[in-house]
Amino acid sequence: MTIMLQVFEQVYSPSTPWQQRKVAFVDADHIVAMRLDGQSGVWLDVTKQGESHRLATTRTPEQAVGFLLSVFGTIAECRQNGGSWLIGHDGVDAGSIHAAKFPHS
Repeated sequence: MTIMLQVFEQVYSPSTPWQQRKVAFVDADHIVAMRLDGQSGVWLDVTKQGESHRLATTRTPEQAVGFLLSVFGTIAECRQNGGSWLIGHDGVDAGSIHAAKFPHS
């Protein structure tokens, strides 16, 4: 079972068109911490020493809390349902978080 979570390769503002954002995926098993930066950013720390990835930049710091909790919830649902999953989002709105089972059948 693998759960891959979308992250951004660079820091983008919420107004940057999604077509201009470069994304990567991190295996959820390698995440050691999810944290807020206090300025609308949501970050992932992974098992490799000193490596962090930006998960999202929300419009307000309050929305960052909701985004972080929504991602935790989505990962938990994927683990509960079993199998391998891709979790994607627009990097701004928690309502955009979507999990898709793969390989897609």
